[in-house]
Amino acid sequence: MPTLGTAIDFTGVTLPFTVTDLVGSGNALVGIISSFVLLGLAFKFAPKLIGLILNSFSSSKR
Repeated sequence: MPTLGTAIDFTGVTLPFTVTDLVGSGNALVGIISSFVLLGLAFKFAPKLIGLILNSFSSSKR
């Protein structure tokens, strides 16, 4: 069991992916999720925007 202050030797350990693979996968995941976030924001703010536009036209008729 290693004690505090000793380093773990990672020589000979290889990973099945590179940093470029990891960054590319993260970028693809953000690209997929961001469309759903934008869709959710559209459903939340579109009625408020439509109400604002309709109220501005109805108040100008008075």
